[in-house]
Amino acid sequence: MRKVFIFLFFGVLITSCSQKKNSQLEWIPFAWVSDSVSGKYFEKIAIFIPVTIDELPQKFTMQFDLGAVTTVFYGKTIKPFLEKYSTLSNKLDTTKAFWINSVKNPMFGNVNLQLGKFVFKDISVGLYSDYGDDIRLDSINSKTEIPIGTIASDLFQNKILIIDYKSNRLAVADTLPSEYQSASFEDCIIKDGRIKIPLQINGKTEYLLFDTGSSIFSLSTTKHNALEIGGNKITDSLTIPSWGKQIPFYGLKTIIPIKFGNKDLGSSNVYYTEEESFEYLYQSENIWGLTGNAFFLNDVVIIDYKNNRFGVK
Repeated sequence: MRKVFIFLFFGVLITSCSQKKNSQLEWIPFAWVSDSVSGKYFEKIAIFIPVTIDELPQKFTMQFDLGAVTTVFYGKTIKPFLEKYSTLSNKLDTTKAFWINSVKNPMFGNVNLQLGKFVFKDISVGLYSDYGDDIRLDSINSKTEIPIGTIASDLFQNKILIIDYKSNRLAVADTLPSEYQSASFEDCIIKDGRIKIPLQINGKTEYLLFDTGSSIFSLSTTKHNALEIGGNKITDSLTIPSWGKQIPFYGLKTIIPIKFGNKDLGSSNVYYTEEESFEYLYQSENIWGLTGNAFFLNDVVIIDYKNNRFGVK
């Protein structure tokens, strides 16, 4: 049943009271999904969060993807649930819409989405109409968790998001808990809900989109940038399924230091693709490239959407 969708940013033009102590945070568990890409096995390829939709009894999961801007349900997957539960289907509001890959899609209104024990109340969720796995109506009561959509950055705006990679959990807060005030913070850029973090690359400050939907690559960028910081020999190649397209990427071993603030991020591969849509992305967003989970797997990441800061502890 479970199918992993690797959501690089490509094509996506998509509470609690004040906490003083770590113990007061309402932690949301997440799980890593493993899979093979281009014949290579990756233990940590994507992050999925268990969710409850309104009062539906089924078990669902949604991929955690901060490179996307709109939280969505997959149209093909959720179709039988809409047929069975009118309380959910009646929330579909065709007067509201969002766009993916130049296609207009409708939205749900007033949805309650529970992540772990944390509830986002009366939120809007997009319906990515022509996406996902088909599910038969007679099998929707399966006890298997059903991947139903994507958790995007819109849920966390004007909040503080804490991602504890070491403990496979995250939390949402209104104020920064005291346990994380000693984290190393750098100012970042937040535009249209997407977060761009500063990395020191080759002695210069470069901004990269931080995308939790990108777990395979530490860095991806243009061919020109990759050649500037990597060796002249391709050490890896992968073909990545991204939002319905197969995108070839080529990897080079980095040969110059890369840092976040004073934190040395170590050696890694830097990947590039000659896909024009990615070139357009880097130019239009004025970024050096993309980064994601891989650099921070032993850390706690704090994204302060209220004050435009990105921290690592």
